[in-house]
Parts: sequence; structure tokens; C-alpha cells
Amino acid sequence: MYIKEEQLRKWVKGNASAVDFLLMVMKISHVWDDLIDKDKSLEDDVINHCFFDALVRLPRNEFYRKNFDHLNSIMMNSMSNWLISNDLEREGGDLQLNIAFILRSSYVDLITQSALLVGGQAWASQVGKEVRKLTHHEKFDGYLRALNEEKKARQAAER
Repeated sequence: MYIKEEQLRKWVKGNASAVDFLLMVMKISHVWDDLIDKDKSLEDDVINHCFFDALVRLPRNEFYRKNFDHLNSIMMNSMSNWLISNDLEREGGDLQLNIAFILRSSYVDLITQSALLVGGQAWASQVGKEVRKLTHHEKFDGYLRALNEEKKARQAAER
């Protein structure tokens, strides 16, 4: 995970419940990605903990509950974009990969929107620029290298 807890804390102006919400969503997203890509072996405890977070802790999170109507729609859109990006990656092609590179990180919109909820639109715009730069630090070439490794790992797991 590229985004550290201290950075999240700054972006949500110290709101501990918002930090916990974002950390859970990022962790769940990464485990889900690893399960689909089959590029990492996950211990049962990691998977079990992730499902507990998704099914028990996340719905009980104070920040998420208070802002559910706003955040849940963004979460649904992020999931849709991630699924679309996986399909585009598997299709291949320059256009598809360029689109997938950005779409797959739509979960960071939850960070920008959390910043909006705690600090207003100007703050959200500032945070949005910072989080996008950090999220795409690998640049497109790095993304393509990682995608190639994931494809190899997935093919090996399917054998």
C-alpha cells in the first residue's frame, strides 16, 4: 500500500474514524485484487481478517455510517471501475491499458470525498491532486511491468 496512515490522517484532518474507514477499504481492495490477480499467495488469516473487516467492522465504522449515502455510491463506482479495468487489462491494447491504468485506482476517490466531508471542496481539490500523484507514482511504464508480472503469476496459478 503506497498511502501511509499518517498521510491519510492529514488528508482527513485527524478524523480517526475516517482514517480507519479508509485503511479498511484500501486493505480490503488490495486483498480482493490479490485474490483475482492470483499474483500473491495469501494466508488464510489475511483472507479471514479481510472478510471480517468487510462484513462486520466496515458497516460499523462511525464515519462510514454517518456518511453512508455519500460514500457508498462512490464505493460502488470504484468497484465497477476496478472490474472494468480488469476486463480492459485482459483485452490488452494501448487504449484499453491507458484507460485501465487510471480506472483501477478509483478507490482513491474515497479519500478525496472523505477530505471533502471533513474539510470542504477546496480542501478536497488539494487532497485529490496529492493522492492522484501518489497513487500513480509508478507511472504508466511501471504499471505495464507490474501488469506483465501479474499475468505471468496468474498463468502459473491456472496451470
